[in-house]
Amino acid sequence: MLGSNKLEESMLGEMLNLFRGTDKADISATQGVILIDGWLQALDGDPNIDRIKDQLNELRSVLQSAQPDEQHLRSLLTGLADIAQEVAEGPTAEGTWTGGLESLSKILRHLAAS
Repeated sequence: MLGSNKLEESMLGEMLNLFRGTDKADISATQGVILIDGWLQALDGDPNIDRIKDQLNELRSVLQSAQPDEQHLRSLLTGLADIAQEVAEGPTAEGTWTGGLESLSKILRHLAAS
């Protein structure tokens, strides 16, 4: 379950700090790929979140392309925002990380709309 280990919690905290302290337009595709790689490492071995991993891998591919498809990028960000919100509000949600996931969901939605 997301939020069940220290690496997941650390990644969430780092990501929220980055997005709260930076103009979203200043975050490069390379930084996005690095964040995705960190999340993939944090989520490694958790079979319950294959849907998140699949979307992260797809997002990674889009960010690495020479000319990213902006509509597809927005769709992926919105999908990840939906997943983060579902997990944060799910029946097994617990701990302080749920608020962080809700914040992450809002940030991803804002990025998708930008």
